[in-house]
Amino acid sequence: MAPRYGEPVKTHGGVTGTTVLTVLSIALTACGGSDSKVSIDKLQKAADAAVAAPANPCPLGFDVNAALKKAKVAGTATPAKGTDSGAKAVDADSATSASADSAFKQFGGAMITCTYSLSGGGSLEATVTGVQHPKAINLLAPLLQRDGHIASSDLTTVITQKLTAGKAVLTPGGGLAAIDKLDASGGDAILEVTTTADDPQTHHGPLVGEPLRELTETLGKQVRV
Repeated sequence: MAPRYGEPVKTHGGVTGTTVLTVLSIALTACGGSDSKVSIDKLQKAADAAVAAPANPCPLGFDVNAALKKAKVAGTATPAKGTDSGAKAVDADSATSASADSAFKQFGGAMITCTYSLSGGGSLEATVTGVQHPKAINLLAPLLQRDGHIASSDLTTVITQKLTAGKAVLTPGGGLAAIDKLDASGGDAILEVTTTADDPQTHHGPLVGEPLRELTETLGKQVRV
């Protein structure tokens, strides 16, 4: 489950994501195009609907099995069952229901995470974050640092790198997470994909590095909201 923005997220090196974002108020410059289009207004409405009916299917348009096949990754994926002990299939946060002091309330937008169980073991999480302004990666940073096990000294580089819509990139230090800037209207949007092993003591998920990057790029092209 994605933490609500503003909650302390314990990250590599003992630094919280909230602290990092207090220090880093950084705008990310990006250019380029893609065949995907994300409306920030529609994303927020989709998040509102997911909050109201969390048992509904992922609203982001993913065909994860097709993406796995294109990325030449063996196995299949099914929506997470959402048991008390496991991740929900869909989790969402929205400016509509956010607290008055939250970043989503200030900047507008939403975050939707869709979680899938992998047939070979482990799970996959695909998170779309969109904001009206300034940059979605700033709100995603604590989650990205946690998922990618990114050292605090590397986080600035990750946040400030130039991204091209439709061209996914891996996080440093093993490529445990990947991000893809999405072509958005009404603001800025980004996709993050990561995998988690069934054993919580395992350092990384079943899909990392170039296969994860290719999968993320394919999923980014599928997003429709």
